Amino acid sequence: MYINTFKYTPEDVDCKLCTEYVKKFGCTACGCPWMAERIEAGVVSYAEVVRQMFPNDKRLMARLEPLIRDFPGMLWKDERHRQRMEGVKIHLGHSKRRDTPAFFAVMFLFTSDEDIYRRAGNCLCRRGAEFDYARLHEISPHDYTLYIAARGIYTNAGGLTTRDLADAEVVDAAALRMIVNALLIARYGCAVLDIHERGRKA
Repeated sequence: MYINTFKYTPEDVDCKLCTEYVKKFGCTACGCPWMAERIEAGVVSYAEVVRQMFPNDKRLMARLEPLIRDFPGMLWKDERHRQRMEGVKIHLGHSKRRDTPAFFAVMFLFTSDEDIYRRAGNCLCRRGAEFDYARLHEISPHDYTLYIAARGIYTNAGGLTTRDLADAEVVDAAALRMIVNALLIARYGCAVLDIHERGRKA
């Protein structure tokens, strides 16, 4: 069995080596085609990855710019969030079939605070996410928003739209940060959890 231990370095992903880079004009791509590799190499800021995730939605970006500005240096809600998620990963063990970016995005949301973990933590099973196990009776609007987002990310159906995310009356600011971060995990994998730099202002 061959175990791939290769990891991209900043030198590997220098933009000047990219086929989209033109010496006279710089990068000519509308969006970076090698974002996942650059995230792994540790050269991508939170601002860059969020703006690439939602490039053409001005209404949503009006909510995301404050989120970028106030980036606390980690995607986790707090250290307890990180510890809960790491504990669940250890408890469930490794499964190549189950351990997709979408599954880890659900895990990220369902471990974000003690209340949602108490209500939905048992949805995180050895075979995948089983949303029928969640206890939704008298759940708070905040936690229900996270539940709907997680289900939508995992099943690719019936989740929140970008229009929902842009509406503060539908998705509160704290939920928005967690959902955006979960969407980053779903798209780019858990390597985004190593992003610590806020990046430049728009």
